[in-house]
Formats: sequence, structure tokens, C-alpha cells
Amino acid sequence: MLSSKKNKLIFILFFFIEIVVAQISPSVNITINDGLPSNDIKCFYKDSRGLLWIGTEAGLCCYDGSVLKIFNETSGLKYDSVWSIVEDEKKNLWLSLYGHGLAKYDGKKFVYYNEKDGLVNNAIRKIHYSKKYRCLILATEKGLGLFDGKHFKSLFQNTSWGSFQVVGIEETSEKIYITASYSNVFNLIIDKDIHNSRLEKVFTPIISYSSFVSDNTYLSGGANRFLFVRNLKTNKENTIPTPIIWDFAKDDDNNIYCASWNVTDPKGGLFKYHNGKLTDITKQANITSTMLWCLLYDKETKQLWVGSGDKGIYRVDLSKQINFLKPSFFGLKELEIQELYNDANNTTWIGAKDNILLLHKDLKYTLFDKASIWKKILNYLQQKGVNTKTDKDYKKFYTRNNFTSFNIMPDNEGNIWVNTTIGTFCFDKNYKILFHKFLDGGHLVFDEKDHAYYGLMYFNIYFMSNKYDWNYFREFSVKDSSVPKDITKIVKEGNRIWIASHQKGMYLLQNNKFHSLKFKENFIKDLIINEYGQLVIGTNSGKVYIARWNGTALDILHIYKPYRELYGTSISFVEHSKNTYFIGTNKGINIVQNNKFIKLINKSEGLTDIQFNDCIKDKKGNLLIATNDGLIQLNVTEVLKSNESNKKPINISTIKVNGKLFTNSNITWNTYNHNELKLDYNHNDVEIVFSANTIFNADKNVYRYKVIGLSNNWNNFESNNKIQLLGIPNGKYKLVIEGKNTGTGDFFQTKILHITVTPPFWKTWWFLLSCFILLLIFAYLIYLNRVRLIKKEEKAKYEIQKRLAETKMEALQSQMNPHFIFNAMNSIQNYIIDNNTDDALMYMGEFSKIIRQTLNNSSVQRIALADEIEYLKSYITLENMRFKNQVVFELLVDEELDLFEIEIPPMLLQPFIENVFVHAFDNKSVHPKLTLSFKQKDNYLLCKIIDNGKGMLSGNLSKLHTSKGITLVKERIALFQENNEHSIDISSKPNEGTTVVLKLQIE
Repeated sequence: MLSSKKNKLIFILFFFIEIVVAQISPSVNITINDGLPSNDIKCFYKDSRGLLWIGTEAGLCCYDGSVLKIFNETSGLKYDSVWSIVEDEKKNLWLSLYGHGLAKYDGKKFVYYNEKDGLVNNAIRKIHYSKKYRCLILATEKGLGLFDGKHFKSLFQNTSWGSFQVVGIEETSEKIYITASYSNVFNLIIDKDIHNSRLEKVFTPIISYSSFVSDNTYLSGGANRFLFVRNLKTNKENTIPTPIIWDFAKDDDNNIYCASWNVTDPKGGLFKYHNGKLTDITKQANITSTMLWCLLYDKETKQLWVGSGDKGIYRVDLSKQINFLKPSFFGLKELEIQELYNDANNTTWIGAKDNILLLHKDLKYTLFDKASIWKKILNYLQQKGVNTKTDKDYKKFYTRNNFTSFNIMPDNEGNIWVNTTIGTFCFDKNYKILFHKFLDGGHLVFDEKDHAYYGLMYFNIYFMSNKYDWNYFREFSVKDSSVPKDITKIVKEGNRIWIASHQKGMYLLQNNKFHSLKFKENFIKDLIINEYGQLVIGTNSGKVYIARWNGTALDILHIYKPYRELYGTSISFVEHSKNTYFIGTNKGINIVQNNKFIKLINKSEGLTDIQFNDCIKDKKGNLLIATNDGLIQLNVTEVLKSNESNKKPINISTIKVNGKLFTNSNITWNTYNHNELKLDYNHNDVEIVFSANTIFNADKNVYRYKVIGLSNNWNNFESNNKIQLLGIPNGKYKLVIEGKNTGTGDFFQTKILHITVTPPFWKTWWFLLSCFILLLIFAYLIYLNRVRLIKKEEKAKYEIQKRLAETKMEALQSQMNPHFIFNAMNSIQNYIIDNNTDDALMYMGEFSKIIRQTLNNSSVQRIALADEIEYLKSYITLENMRFKNQVVFELLVDEELDLFEIEIPPMLLQPFIENVFVHAFDNKSVHPKLTLSFKQKDNYLLCKIIDNGKGMLSGNLSKLHTSKGITLVKERIALFQENNEHSIDISSKPNEGTTVVLKLQIE
């Protein structure tokens, strides 16, 4: 320890300087190696879409947190030097193209303006858009310009320098302050007609290259390397020596940051102005460039963007979530920390390689390095009367070059015990050594009676009833399975002491007795007791168990598993603060709340080293994390703050259909600004790329989606921001995309895209409806035609039936003609007169039979051939009686004919039989004979009527063909058998007889 007051004063001053210099804020450096077009940065602007626009000397750059998109001559921007960027109320970007005028970018194309269009000067240093007056204010090398979108207005003032160089534009609710470098500060008064606008002098500052107004305070960067400060109410002025300041930015705590660079020498850096004091924080911000030119404070993420002239961009975290105490903070080159403990005074004890440190709550520290430790050991041994020259333990351990720490533990009196590889130390409240014992390292704990238990590394456990006398002890052998070996962590809870092991899981020490507990895993990495008295056990498998002691065993309440609640597969520490778990893994610090993953802190937030060795909670609930490169301070309150009120939208940036880029008028600012997408049925392979514009830790954006209509199931959250939908069937679908940032825990606005795949025309409703209508029309026409045909058929059928009926009647009439009836009645009369009663009765019987059969046959369409033959036999018999039975009748029937199955139309043959008796025979006929035969040939029935009567000449034969009776028979056959051609054949020779052949189809 430093002894003299002078040395103490030097120490305190040195400590103060280190506090300013070595307490490091997380920062990230972005250069051309990361995609910037140039390391010479001229300006920043964050637009309303959340995109960061970066002006460089080699073009414009757009940063969405993941990709740096460059605009230069090849992508439509004619000029490369971009010095200033603003956005108007229509969301157009306006660019200062230094030396080449002004450009407007509407998301699709650039429009240029220069001196030929009325611009005051092409060398524009700064652009400001006044929402109040809806116009651009342009600071140029040779005057001030106004532009309302239609008209330019130029404003000048006489200066000693010659040109009216405008370097600053600051608009407040009352005035617009215009700073000219070699002139005055003016108030710009803008009229409705900008041509009537004017400048009014306010005051004269020093020669300035930049300006800033905040809370009635005017600041400017002086050319003579001063910060000029003026109170706008009291007009009190002050100057503070500093390199030339080129830009300003203000954070939420009213700190004003200044980017400086002397141009002609290497002096420069980042400064912070607060309450009248200017502090150089270049090293604290981990900035290595002294050529700083521009600044932007992002209120949303509390990040300060710093643009340099030679080393690109620095992004400095001002959120106060994380702070680094690097080795230089403690005046060391290296600081490999193994163990931490926070005592009752909120002092953090740090056990490190070759050092023991005490970090006090005011961020002052006490350092015991290797030399001072051995000095303390020497003083302690001398007080105990130990001769260090002859003491073997002293000689053995003193020759060791290094030492490390195992565990730090308080006793019941509030003394702090530190276990190292050069022994166990007991420090009192004044950091004086009360006890020391040379040992190779191990773990120490005290029970409720302040008895000491010491587990030697890889060896047995020793019990000392007097914590200051280790010569008398009780030994617990590790050969006993209930005794812990290879201890990794010890935690006290009342009269219970929980011990975690490297190989054998969990143990309980209670009432001076060890108990081996049945636990799911053997390799325990860390162990704590949470605010609810539950054990939190981190294991080597990457799982974290929440358990409660039920008196006999551990009940597992919950398990946090890798790839579910946790990122990472190896646990380095577990801690619980403000109802939240902080779990260190090989991926970073996982934050879990209410059994749900909230966020992950790692490299994106500035953690360059995620090899965590230990973690403790201080009295405010903040975390201190040990690493191989110093200490990490985690402000739990700031870490747990959420930004739910400002959810970022998820934007669709690219759509490919069938492998080709989808172009549409709805695509502006690299975003598809529509919630519907219509595709043809043969263009149904879709690739959609999307993202949320998070310019801070965008690498932690994760997304999930579902396509309602294809599947209602969400996929898992993953960093992939591309969706491929192949062969989408025609129909309507709803693509729902959700996202969150695992670094901030913030969720994004849900994106919904309605996708319609139009069917081919033959599947469209109008085509189907048209086909249906045509089908109905066609069916109706068929129906009408069918009705017409049916009516026609019915009519024809009616005509046929009518004609059949008429034919039957005519046939009946022809059969029953008066001549026949007269002859029949006359024959009966003659029989009666001749008293030939038998013949008269027989004649009357046959006559009545014929009448009855004729009437019966007239009501049917067909009759059996047997019935027709019987009818004809009766008729022939009756007719033959008139001829005194002189006509010989012969009936010939083919044996193959089935007389009862074959049916023919009735009364077809009777007219021909009648002709035989009327015309073929008379009183002169000799041996008259009538032959009636029936024979089947193919599918026809041949009916022959043969007589040997008088016969006919050919002329009379033709008349026979056209006789009414024969014509009626032909019509009847044609009606019943349409395809039966030549159905009747009549042949006759005079004096030889006549033959009639009827050909009928057999059905």
C-alpha cells in the first residue's frame, strides 16, 4: 500500500485520470472492410423508415443494420462527395453533392439542381429542412440558399473574408440561427414568399466552423481551436481550448458530444460537454482516430454514430447498459479475473491472476498485486514469529511465479477469506491479514457456527472448529461417496450448505454431515440461490435447473434448455436479479424472464470477450462479470428496458417470381409498399426477402412465418429472412411474418401479405360460369330438340296408330264386307230352306267364330302364328262350304317353326285367301286346290298362298298389286317392319293359278 501522503495524492490523481480514460463504453468500428465505399465519412442521417444514410467522399451509403448498399455513378448517383443529407415531409431525401449542387432522391431516381437552376452555390456544406416553413435551407461556401421545391432564394452578407461562408443552421421554436464562419450569427426570417426572406444579425462569435444550439446555449467550433459557448439569455460567453470542432450531437442526458480534428496536426477526438465542462472521452469510447468530422445520436437505440476522416465509422453505446473496466482502469496491462464476491459494504472483491482487487461502490479501487501480497504475508508471518528463512512452506510457495484465485467467502464476523494457489487469506474490514495458511488451492465455507470447511483441490475436506487454528482438524475422505470432490461452487442457505461438483453432481452439508444428492447431471458449472429461495443449477450440458429442497430431495421445478429458452450449449454462470435470470453461455449473456427468453447480449452489444469466468450481483441488483480481459458491469435496469411503444415494421425488400425479380410501381425505397400480391397460375414460384430496419444489432433479428391457406403452423424463429413458396396452387393465401430482436427483446410489427394466385382461364369463375351457362343453353336446346323429336315421334306414332286403326278397320271392313256377309247369310238361309240343319248350324258356328276372332284380333298388334293359322282355317272352311267343299285345302307347316313363339300382325293373310275364293275359283274350276305353307328362311317367315285357279294376265296382276286390300297389307307390314323390303311377291299365270309369298321378319 502507498504510505506517504504525497504518494497517496499522486495515486488519487492517477486514479481519477484512469477513471476518465480507461472506463470503456462498448463500441464498434465499421470500415471499408465491412462494405463502406470510403473511410472518409462526411455525414449521417436516419430517415423515417429507420434507415441510416451515410455520406462519404466516395458515394452515398444506405445501412439497414445488415447490409451497406452503395449509391454511386454505377447505381444512378452522378457525383460521389456527399456532405449533408435531410428528409422532407414527403419522405424525399435531399443530398448535398459538395461542388456539384443539390440532389433529390424519391426512392427510385435522382433529380439534380445546381447554379444554373438558381442555386446560390454548388459547394453546399450543410442542408436543413424546416418543417415549419416547408423549405430547404442551404449552407454553402458563398452564401445562404432557400428552396421551396419550386423557387430558389439567395441571401448574402458582406464579410471581411470576402465570401459569405455559411457553416451552421440551427432551428429553434423562436429563431433560425445561421452561423457564418467569418461573419456573424444571424436570425433567418422566412416569409411566405421566400423571395422576401432576410437575415438579421444576432451577435458576433469567434471565427467558427460549426454550430449547435441547445437549451438557450449556443456552441460553435472555433477556427482558433476553442469551443465557443454563449448563453442566449444572459449573453454570457466562454471559450474552452479544444481541437477544431466540426459537428455536435446531444444525448438524452443533455450531454453534448463534439467531433474534433485540427486538420493541420493529429490532435482531435471525441469530447463531451456537460455543465460547462469539456471532457476528452476518445479512449473511453474506444476510438482510435483523431480525425473526427460528423456525429449522429440515435435516440431510439442510444447509440452515438461517429464519422471519421480516415478510419470509417465508430458506433458508441451510450445506453449505460454495459460498461467495461479494462485492465488499464486498474493501472494494469493484463487482468484475468477468476472469482468475484460482493461484500456487505457493496465492495466487490476481485480474485485475479497475480492480483487481488477491491472495487468500491464509488468506482475507486484497492489493488493488491503479487509484490504487495507477499509483503503482507511476510508481515503476517513475522508477527506470528515464523522464520521465513527456514520455513519450508514459505520457500516452496515464494518460488512460484504466479497465483490464481479459487473462491472468496465471508465468515460470520464479516471477514473476507480469499483462497488462492499461494494459500488462504483472511482479511479484516481494514484489509489487514488476520490469518494465512499456505495451501495449493481449494474451496472454503463456514457453517452457522462459524466452523470452517476446506476442500483441498482434488483431495479431502477438512473441518476446523476454530477457523483460525488449522492445526486441529477433522478429515472427510473423498473415498466416502457422500463427501464432495472437485468442488466448483459453494452456496450457503441458513444452516444448509450446497456444494456443486465437477464430477459427482450436487451435495448438501448440514449439521456437520455431508449428503450426496441424486441429481440428473454430474458436471455442475455454477450454483446460486434465487430471490425465492430456490436453487439455480447450471450444468455443463447447457441446461439450467430450477429446484427446491423438499427436506429429503431436490424437486425440479423447471429446466431451461439450449435451443429453446437459451442460446448456447455450455453454461459459464447463472445469476438472478429483479425477477430475471442472467445466464452466461458460449453465445453470450442470455436473459430469461417468466420462463421466456427475452434477449441475448454478446458481440453486437460490444462484448468482445464472452469467455465468462464468474458473475455476481451487487447491492443494487446490477451484475459484475469476470472475464480474461477485465470486468463487465451490467446495468440490469437499463438492460431490462423495453421499446415496445416503437415497434419497427417488417419490410419486404425483394420479390422474385419464377426466379425473376418482380418489378412493380409499388416498390419504392427498396420496399414493396402494398399488402397484396397477385400472381398468374403459371407464375407461382415465389421468393420473398424481408427485414426490419434495425441499424443496431440487426444480426440478432429473427423471424417466423406461416401461410394461412397452405399451413396454419408457425415455423421456428430463425435469422433467415427469406421465404420460398414453390408451386403455390391457385387460390387466396395470407402470409403472416413476425419478428423480434434477440439483442433488445423488442418485437416487430406483424407483416401481412395477401397472396392471390389467379387460376388458368379454364378455372376462373367467369369461364366456369360461362361454361355452365353454355351447358345450360346446350342442355336446354337438347331438351327443346328432344321435346320436338318426342312430339314428332308421338305425332308419328299417333299417325301410325291412327293409320293402324284405320287399316285394321278397313281390313275388318274388307273382311266383313256386305258381300261376304250377304253370301254367308244367304248360304245359311239355303241350308235352312233345304232343311239342312246340321250344315246350317255348322256354318253359323264357323261364321260366329270368325266374327269373334276378327273382333279380338283387331285390338292387338301381334298374335301367335298358331292363332292366325286357326283363324285362316275357320275362314277357309266357311268359304269352302259355299263351294260345296270342292276346294281342296292343304296346310304345310315347317317342323322347325315354333307356332306359339312366332308372332305376326293379325289379319295379314285373310285378304289373299279371300281373293282365292272370290277370283281364282268358279263353278267351272276343275279340282280346285288351295295350299297354305309356312317356312323359316334365315330370319324371315315365308308364307305362301298357292291356288290352281284361273290365274291372271300381267295387266291384271299389276291391278292386283294396287288393290285396296293388298295396299292395306303392305302399309301394315311397312309400319311394323320398316326395313322389310319386298315383303309381298305375287306371281300368276292364266289357267295355272296364282302364288302369293309374304316375307315377314321374325322378332
